[in-house]
Amino acid sequence: MIPFSKIIGQEGPVRLLREAITREKMPHAYLFSGIPGVGKTTTALALCQALNCEHPRNEDGCGRCPSCRKMISGNFPDLVILEPDSQVIKIDQIRALDRVFSFKPVAGAFRLTVIRQAEAMTEEAANAFLKTLEEPPPGNILVLNVTEPLNLLPTILSRCQRVSFRPVPAALIEAWLVENQGIEKDKAQVLARMASGSPGKALEMGRSDFLERRQELLFDLNRIIPLAPQEVVQWVLKYVGKDTKDKREAAVALLLDVWKTWYRDLLLTKADCPEQMLLNIDFSRELKNASADFTIDDLVESFFLLDQAERDLMLHRNLDLLVEIGVLRLTRLYGRRKTTRE
Repeated sequence: MIPFSKIIGQEGPVRLLREAITREKMPHAYLFSGIPGVGKTTTALALCQALNCEHPRNEDGCGRCPSCRKMISGNFPDLVILEPDSQVIKIDQIRALDRVFSFKPVAGAFRLTVIRQAEAMTEEAANAFLKTLEEPPPGNILVLNVTEPLNLLPTILSRCQRVSFRPVPAALIEAWLVENQGIEKDKAQVLARMASGSPGKALEMGRSDFLERRQELLFDLNRIIPLAPQEVVQWVLKYVGKDTKDKREAAVALLLDVWKTWYRDLLLTKADCPEQMLLNIDFSRELKNASADFTIDDLVESFFLLDQAERDLMLHRNLDLLVEIGVLRLTRLYGRRKTTRE
């Protein structure tokens, strides 16, 4: 369990919540908005601990009282976390939540309910939840976590106090990874830059084989760009493979994400931007060499080509065709530039 004082890069939200605790005027519903992994759920848990601690210190939980110990062990009965079931939040889940609300908090002064990915509510679930917001049971605080608030019903938005969570600066994420997670500085530097302001994403990547797969993808990109079209198609078919649909989509998503950072960095290198602006900073020498093969216009076109492919992937377009067309377009841009130079 992380108290308010240990949450990184979210001074605004933490200050707002601490002030509400001090005034003893807690809204019945909050809307926490921000990118995944930025600290929304962690902050909600810190709020639950601070509200129910028997001996709070500076609006932080003491960490030693029975309530805090239960929070730390994950056994606090007045903390409810609701998540999507098969990618959506169903009306049955909201009805079950209402049944919980019919009882008073068991161990603390407040029951805190976190609804993760609240925008995943079905229309029926959202309408049923609206009734809960209109007549909130006493002793309950709701925290709705969303990435984009506009994906919720306006009537739900109007009944929540909105709290915006901003992306965390890479320097703060890097220091947190080194000091709190024991990750080597060189790796932490790359993870922090690749995390797009999300400490949770940086930690998840650090615990996986992301750095190794990233290196392989960047090597493959620079190897296949000069190849003939038929060789490119063979590479694509081998990469996409014949695994499950979810695993194939995840592999393609990673490829597009990593390659997009490469073309972003190529564009910055071509424009003589400071090296500290690079995401793939450990490839700065390779980026400088590769940037000579492109014009700025070609790099902009390549970046947006990959960005569009990411959008198409979210629309569940044909994976094989999506990657094949995208990679072929990248090779044609390289070939066009090479022909022009010759």
